[in-house]
Amino acid sequence: MPAGKKVAIMQPYFFPYLGYWQLLAAVDTFVILDDVNYINRGWINRNRIAINGEPSWLTVPLQGASQNKYICDIDIAPDDGWKKRLQRTLATAYAKAPHSANVLPLFEQWLAQANGDLSAALHRSITQVAESLAIKTTIIPSSSIYPKGELKGADRILDICRREGASVYVNPPGGKELYDAAMFREAGIELHFLQPDLHQDELRSGASDGSVLSILDSMMHNSVEELAGAVKRLGFARA
Repeated sequence: MPAGKKVAIMQPYFFPYLGYWQLLAAVDTFVILDDVNYINRGWINRNRIAINGEPSWLTVPLQGASQNKYICDIDIAPDDGWKKRLQRTLATAYAKAPHSANVLPLFEQWLAQANGDLSAALHRSITQVAESLAIKTTIIPSSSIYPKGELKGADRILDICRREGASVYVNPPGGKELYDAAMFREAGIELHFLQPDLHQDELRSGASDGSVLSILDSMMHNSVEELAGAVKRLGFARA
C-alpha cells in the first residue's frame, strides 16, 4: 500500500456498485465531486437491483434535472408517492433475501430524509453505507469545501489533492486514460490505480446473469462482515 495521505475524487452515485466502496475504503479522504454537470440516464439518481433475477432500475425522480446543471444544483422531486413505491419495490424484490431485515430499515431511513438537495441526499447515502461497512474514510463534498473556479479536468483534481495535502491520488482502473502520471509527479503526488480484487465469485447476487448491481443487492445477499472484507481486499498499481 502506498505511503502518505491518499485521496480519491468521484461523482456521487445512487447506492453504487461494490467497486465504488472499494475506492472509498482505499483512501484517507474521499471527495464527492458534486459541482460537475449532471449526466442524464447515468448512475447519479438511479441504479439497478434484481427483480426475479433480472436487472431492474430503481430511480429517484428529480425536479428540473438538466445536463446543463451541476449535480449540487438539482433537487429531488417532491414526494407524490415515489418514496413508498421505491420502498415497496425493494421490499418485494428482496422479500426472501437473507439480510433484508437489516437493509430495508437503512433504505427507509435514507428515503425519509431524501428531500430537496440531491447532492446532500447522495452524500447521506454514501455515509450510511460506509458506516455499515466499517469504512472510516473522511467524506467531503467538493461544492462546499473546494468550490469550482476556472480549473477543469486534471488541473482541478490536482488542486484538490494539493489543498488536501495528498501524497497519493487513487483512481479506479478505468481512469488510466484520463490522467498524465508525469503531471502528478511534477506536483509531488503519486498517481495510483486500484487493482480490483472483489472476489465477486465468493459473493452472492440476485442477478442470474452476473450483472453488476447496486450495493443494495450486495447487502441483501451478503453479510456486512463479508462485504467489509471484500471492499478491503485490494491492490495498487503505480502509474
